[in-house]
Amino acid sequence: MANASLAADPDPWKVFPGGLPSSANALRFNIDANVAISRQHANPAGLEDWEQGKASLAAKLDEAIGLSPRPAKTPLNAQVTGRAERDGYTIENVAFESFPGFYVTANLYVPTGLEGPLPAIVVTAGHAMDDGKNYDLYRTAQIGLVRQGFVVLAYDPIGQGERKLPGYSHQVSYPALLVGHTNLRYMLWDSVRSLDYLETRPEVDPKRIGIAGNSGGGLNTMYAMPIDSRFACGASFCCLCSYEAWIKDGGNHCICNHLPGIAQDMEQFQFVGLAAPRPFLAGNGQKDPIFPIAGTRDTIQRAEQIYAFYDSADHVTLRDVPAGHGWSKPLREAGYGWFNRFLQGRGDGSPVAEPEIELEDKGSKDLQVFKDGKFPADARSYVDLVREEANRLVAAYPNVPSDAADYSAWSESLREQLWQTLGGQPQVFKSQAEEHGSFDWEGHTVERLAIRTERELEVAALLIRPENANGPLPLVIVLDSQGKQAALQSETVRRLLEQPIAVLALDVRAVGEGAVNANQCASDAIMLGRPLLAQQAWDVIVAARTLSQQEGFGEVAVYGRGSSGLTTLLAAALSDHLDAVVTERTLGSFVDAIADPLPQPQWVYAPNILKVADVSQLAALCAPRPLMFVSPVDDKQKELSEERRKRLLDTVQSGYNATSAKSAVQLAAGKDAEQAAADFLIRALTE
Repeated sequence: MANASLAADPDPWKVFPGGLPSSANALRFNIDANVAISRQHANPAGLEDWEQGKASLAAKLDEAIGLSPRPAKTPLNAQVTGRAERDGYTIENVAFESFPGFYVTANLYVPTGLEGPLPAIVVTAGHAMDDGKNYDLYRTAQIGLVRQGFVVLAYDPIGQGERKLPGYSHQVSYPALLVGHTNLRYMLWDSVRSLDYLETRPEVDPKRIGIAGNSGGGLNTMYAMPIDSRFACGASFCCLCSYEAWIKDGGNHCICNHLPGIAQDMEQFQFVGLAAPRPFLAGNGQKDPIFPIAGTRDTIQRAEQIYAFYDSADHVTLRDVPAGHGWSKPLREAGYGWFNRFLQGRGDGSPVAEPEIELEDKGSKDLQVFKDGKFPADARSYVDLVREEANRLVAAYPNVPSDAADYSAWSESLREQLWQTLGGQPQVFKSQAEEHGSFDWEGHTVERLAIRTERELEVAALLIRPENANGPLPLVIVLDSQGKQAALQSETVRRLLEQPIAVLALDVRAVGEGAVNANQCASDAIMLGRPLLAQQAWDVIVAARTLSQQEGFGEVAVYGRGSSGLTTLLAAALSDHLDAVVTERTLGSFVDAIADPLPQPQWVYAPNILKVADVSQLAALCAPRPLMFVSPVDDKQKELSEERRKRLLDTVQSGYNATSAKSAVQLAAGKDAEQAAADFLIRALTE
């Protein structure tokens, strides 16, 4: 219908033709909100103040990582698959299971000619996806440490080196968030189990085990220190900063770095303080653009005050060097001196010169754990573990009540849980819809609107008033994951306008005209504790409230296509301002969003939501309002099987039965689905 018009003159369809202003920039909104919260975390007043609060901080850190409760320590089933002699040390290839069937591949470097038991260091790799533990820069550090007399266990983090396999990608952290897990949960547990393995080795002194890593390995290190007190010493390189400086100026980061709501709960100096008085070194480049050095300096200065409560201010320090991002030689030398002092009792902690180190070919079989490149037949992937947890959570949901009183109590409780999980209900204020001009399109009037959904944010929308319409009109808010212009090209919209029914084609934040860096915006929203899915649902809720208060509109429905159907359902589940709901080709379950590569946009993945509700529970909260599923889909975008459609509808139907609205919920699939959305909305709004 609109294709010709759009192709001829696309500019009229933009509310902000000059580019996205900061007032409509969802990324800017999340950055500013994070920074404002981070600045509220104050230094403890003294030892008593710190001691009173640190248990709560530790619990919040565990919760954010996904380590509450801590996983069971299942058998490691460690195996040595190879051993090679080198000048001054040996290399053993080791595999163990951090979770049942979840294999960790590692190399153990053991000095020769020294009497044990020896101090040891777990070395965690940064984002060297192809090489992992065998990346040249990291092997240089490993060999440098073994030449200092340390046993070194270097392993491949998930999705790296030998574990760079389908189903192990770092992007799986997004699906993991749905069940309350994170990449860091798995990375840190690998480090904890690495320490467990080292404690079984006769060459190792279990009281003198440290941890070190660069970039993503520095991330692992700086969180491993507070979560496991058995790490006697740590050195985090090119990662420690402050949440404020890193989010404000550090740019786009891997989802590994982002913990749900952590900015609300603490700043980085506080989790460093949780390790006190155990020695902790931060080594950073002064020119590192992604971890601004000012943030690192501030964090260490504030952490020193906490360490001073334990008369150990010299046990935490920063070594910064005139370099960029990377485990450069000066930083490696700083690490040698630090570990020598605190794990070997020699030196004053000053940097120790690194001898020349020659590296063998990183493809050497002596550096590979599984020589044939194949994992054992019983191996389980990252996706497997997350799906297992998701299915466990969903299976434990109570049935949706079919009794009216029970349903009322259930729905009230579930809505409250959802708001708590999604960061709380934003402050309600008198919102505005500011007009940015209008134009005629195929006989209809199109108004360009900027709707203020938060005090600091507005979103773009097109309000289409049908030609020759009189009296109060019903309104359908149309969402499409490709943006409002894609929504306007649907046959459903054409039929609605013919009725006449007004249409608001809405670009919720970070979608369509409001699109920004998808990963950065979604991950910063996670840090804030208000995931983008919830923020977008709020945009819908406020837009519905704002338009319904204007003269000329009656009932308001919402119609979401594709991934935006999840935003639609969540908005309707949380608000009574939406009088009818339709989703089309939307996931039948959040469990279907758990796959590698990601089958859904990053904004879909709301942390912890599967601990509370799945799609069917959200839909049941819509009762007794008219609701239709049109062609719900699975993770491969195929229509759900008849069995799965029945399960979905049966769960939702209970809520509708409880509200005496048995026929108000429907599902259309196959050939019946072509006209279903328009037919349903027309009946719901005009009959």
